[in-house]
Amino acid sequence: MNLLELNSKIFFFLNQKIANFILDSFVLFVLIPLCLLFVLVPVYFFFRGKKFLAIYALFCGFFLYWFGHSILKPIFKIPRPMVLFSNVRVVGPWHTSPYSFPSTTTMLVFGFALPIFFNQRRIGKFLLILAFLVAFSLIYCGFHTPLDVLAGILLSFLFVFIFDKALKLKTQNDNESPN
Repeated sequence: MNLLELNSKIFFFLNQKIANFILDSFVLFVLIPLCLLFVLVPVYFFFRGKKFLAIYALFCGFFLYWFGHSILKPIFKIPRPMVLFSNVRVVGPWHTSPYSFPSTTTMLVFGFALPIFFNQRRIGKFLLILAFLVAFSLIYCGFHTPLDVLAGILLSFLFVFIFDKALKLKTQNDNESPN
């Protein structure tokens, strides 16, 4: 079995085999509204005196979303699952662009969650769990394939990890240099 076949099998398992009214309702009425936390948590940090972390998380999330949507999707031009496959079950009133790779929603939520995770583990763990639930819901609802979502997670991790290391190195060098 090659990677594209595995992608298709996992997609249809999550999109159709486990589909049920309770899970549909949970995704639409609980999980999607909880996505507001990805913006509210940095705002909370901002007003609690952790302005840099708040701006850092917001920058990473919005930059990754922009980069994926404006640069990567037009390069790859991979259509959404409802175009790639037949009998895709679509759940929810999502606005969609024509391309799905990489998942920019995944890049957005992981872009918000990872900087907080790297600097505030406790709330960061909660945001990462929520980010993985969002990633699951994007496949479950029929808007992305597992490869779209996995690419979004990996690109977000790579960007935030490198950015975080560069920021910490700069801070360390600034603290060591005499004025």
